[in-house]
Amino acid sequence: GELEYQMTKKKKIVQKYFEQLYREDGINPENIEQYLKRKGLPEIREEQKEILNKQITAMELKRAVEKQKNNKTPGLDGLPAELYKCIYECLEPVMLDVYSEVLDFAKLPDSWREANISLIPKEDLDHKQIRNYRPISFLNVDYEIFATIMSERL
Repeated sequence: GELEYQMTKKKKIVQKYFEQLYREDGINPENIEQYLKRKGLPEIREEQKEILNKQITAMELKRAVEKQKNNKTPGLDGLPAELYKCIYECLEPVMLDVYSEVLDFAKLPDSWREANISLIPKEDLDHKQIRNYRPISFLNVDYEIFATIMSERL
């Protein structure tokens, strides 16, 4: 292909490339299930499901907030981990309510499905080729806190 210098055209090229790479219509659920079975991954037992779905405690939340790393790029909301740590006492009841709703209704907030994505060049490859970049997603910290709690429960 040709080199492109206009930022708007570059963005369209990148968007088209990654949309094609990650499009859902090429995914066969049966193939995914067969692949996972071959890997021999353990299945979540009933008691593990109960642990994962129980209400989040204030202690779990506080521990997860404290575990978040400082000086990291936040998600689209722009709220860094340091803010959550600084005003934790004010946020705790609201966060517990939100997380409770997520667990009760098995529905993630829309903001947890959004991310800032940056492209990182792969080492020792031609950086004029879009395939030689990997996307990194910067998620909102409230989602990262929830994910930390869930991973600790496993």
